[in-house]
Amino acid sequence: MKKALVLALLLPCILNAQTIGVKDIPADAEGETTISVKKGAAAKTDRKYEVITTEDEIVGDSASLLKEARSKWKTACNDWKKETKEINKENRLIQLNCGKMQCSTESMESTCTSKSKLIVRVKLED
Repeated sequence: MKKALVLALLLPCILNAQTIGVKDIPADAEGETTISVKKGAAAKTDRKYEVITTEDEIVGDSASLLKEARSKWKTACNDWKKETKEINKENRLIQLNCGKMQCSTESMESTCTSKSKLIVRVKLED
């Protein structure tokens, strides 16, 4: 009986401790008003890095033969990978992909292209 009475008296205090009230903030003031409430692990804003995904187009040199155009695209893909890896200081590179090669022929010359995908971890400002 005593436990039930104590629980009944403490329950409003416990429930009240988990609510947040915001009052007296003028909504018509110029500029933006941002209210942010974070709790627990989500409250940590100590992020030092952000993951960014970029896409680019890789284009191989034109060639009269389709086989040669594919070879030139592979060379362009390998050069792009090599250059990207060279500027990858501090091991920020997560994923590097040349994408699927697509070839087209115009005026008796074939050209192969693709959409590359690069995912890197970028350091945020301190």
